[in-house]
Amino acid sequence: MKRLLVFVLSILVAFSFASARDMDRPGQENLLEKLQQMAPPEREATFHQRGWVQVQLPYIHSYQDLIPAYVRENMPPEMLDKVIQAAMEKEMEQPFADMAKINRWIPSEKDFAKVFREQAQSKFGSGDGHNACSFSSASKGDALLVHDGVTVWGFYAHAGIWYGGTGSYATIESNANESYFGDPNPGVHYEPASHWNDDYDYCRLMRVNTWPLSTSYRAKAADYARDQLGKPYNFNWVWKWDTSKFYCSQLVWAGYYRTSKWYARIDIDANPADTWVAPDELYYSWRTYTVASSW
Repeated sequence: MKRLLVFVLSILVAFSFASARDMDRPGQENLLEKLQQMAPPEREATFHQRGWVQVQLPYIHSYQDLIPAYVRENMPPEMLDKVIQAAMEKEMEQPFADMAKINRWIPSEKDFAKVFREQAQSKFGSGDGHNACSFSSASKGDALLVHDGVTVWGFYAHAGIWYGGTGSYATIESNANESYFGDPNPGVHYEPASHWNDDYDYCRLMRVNTWPLSTSYRAKAADYARDQLGKPYNFNWVWKWDTSKFYCSQLVWAGYYRTSKWYARIDIDANPADTWVAPDELYYSWRTYTVASSW
């Protein structure tokens, strides 16, 4: 019996390796489609073999559980009430239990460009690619989160930061696609506000609580993003500490983290111990609250 079990396991492992090699051959079929056709155990084994990382949420049960003890103990009561209220609003808008069910994976650096391209070609989802989110209340440093179908890395497909310039200089993002200016090189660039309405089914504008520092750090975060203009896209999502290149949510996160004081870091990553920061984690953060949102 033991020999039979070893034989079956060896066949499964060999098949997994063969499938992975097939996906790397020239003229291969859509990688995401191939993965989707696999049974869950085989798909998960393939993810691990190809160097993908699973995004694990903290062992918590609600958005309020993400509020650290030091915040509850030291934040002024009236401000803490607003943080708790923001967590309750998140629960009403997107129940924590539903968000926690999403199976999130960060593709390896070698796979990311291909995965991004395949998802972008399908508009990430099946919606019409438009939303009615209002930016009339937008303020410099606000975070933008958009959805257009669930991606392999979560509910939110992309993130950016509100810079506040006019016309084409309203926002800053880092994208693996070319910008609206026709620059074929991916990376950090300006985007008009219309980009966030016209290219995604859903958009959420979020403000950041900068306690215990002043709200001036919101503008500093946006200025930090501006200073990164022209830097390349970071296809290695599992290393958010890189400052020579950026992916979307990394750029927004770094704007706050890098400009804040060492003794009072403004960390908007809901999982600060991780070496990556996905767009969903900006939404989960106890520091972010919604200003406007719409399908």
